[in-house]
Amino acid sequence: MATLYLMRHGQTEFNLKKLVQGHCDAPLTPLGIEQARRAAAWYREHDVRPARLASSPLGRARRTLDIVIEENPGFETLPRTDEDGLIERCYGTYEGRPMSEFPVSPWMPGDALVDVGGDSEASARERVVGTLRRLMSEAAGGNVLAVAHGAIINLFKLTMAPHARCEQDVTLSNCCILTFDYNSAAKTFANTQIINVAD
Repeated sequence: MATLYLMRHGQTEFNLKKLVQGHCDAPLTPLGIEQARRAAAWYREHDVRPARLASSPLGRARRTLDIVIEENPGFETLPRTDEDGLIERCYGTYEGRPMSEFPVSPWMPGDALVDVGGDSEASARERVVGTLRRLMSEAAGGNVLAVAHGAIINLFKLTMAPHARCEQDVTLSNCCILTFDYNSAAKTFANTQIINVAD
């Protein structure tokens, strides 16, 4: 059975300053770079061999994947794509503003921000699930390593494995790695495990 390794990006300047990110972007901090290196070491130590790589097109996710590739010989030869379906949920007019002004949980905003330009939960779910199913199908039985963002990963997890629970059930740490078994016949994901390599 193939495995999906779904990873959150490293800490960013916006994370550090407690600003809302969403579709806007911020560079990785020195800690974020170190977190990505720790995640890269985990892949190496566990002999993870993906058939393909993908990330959100946002710079923080792309840079995190760059570091994983740099630290794992052979990864640089693998197929790699930027996937719009892995981009973070849009928070509309709240993007770039202090997290303290946010009216709902950024991890599970539901449809509360649609009126201010944010994603609906249904549209966000459809794009991330569709993208990851397609990537697994294109890997033709091989493993996929993808880098995305906290809220969109959380939505995927709660959709695909709603009964999987752990101490990080909502707030996913920077560079945490979620693993899912993929059933290609049923096109389903199961058996979530969350590995926190960044602390």
